[in-house]
Amino acid sequence: MIKKLVFIPLVCILLFSFKSSNDVSSEHVLKDMWLLNKVSYVEPDMYDRITLFNDVTNFCFEQSLWRFSELNNTGTYAINDLYCSYGKRNIAFDVSKSSKKSGLYDVVLKIQNNNGDTDRFKVKITEITDKSMQWNYTTWVNKKPYTIKMSFLKK
Repeated sequence: MIKKLVFIPLVCILLFSFKSSNDVSSEHVLKDMWLLNKVSYVEPDMYDRITLFNDVTNFCFEQSLWRFSELNNTGTYAINDLYCSYGKRNIAFDVSKSSKKSGLYDVVLKIQNNNGDTDRFKVKITEITDKSMQWNYTTWVNKKPYTIKMSFLKK
């Protein structure tokens, strides 16, 4: 009887001490360095240059290098096109599971603007593997929504 009284609480403690595999953890989703190798529209009739994340145009984001830190949900992205506003930007981010059924994630990017305020942008991770990732970001052009597809390669 005493063995049962000791065994049952011990099993409960062990079960609750392990983290569930359904927990969202940014370190498992975004960690490390990513190269944004292609930015395109999902809609086939759309080819305009537009400003993304209140920063530079969609063409300037191609070949940008993104770093996500698993420690404090911060990171950077660096615009590498000399014809654009070249350089590194600091970001913060939050990751949440978009649905249990899909197993995909939503990311809220927090980017400080020139006024010192923080702008928030929601992107949806539509595909992710150990080597590649794809985001969809919806933006508005002439009062119509368009989806930007951002394809990353792990560095």
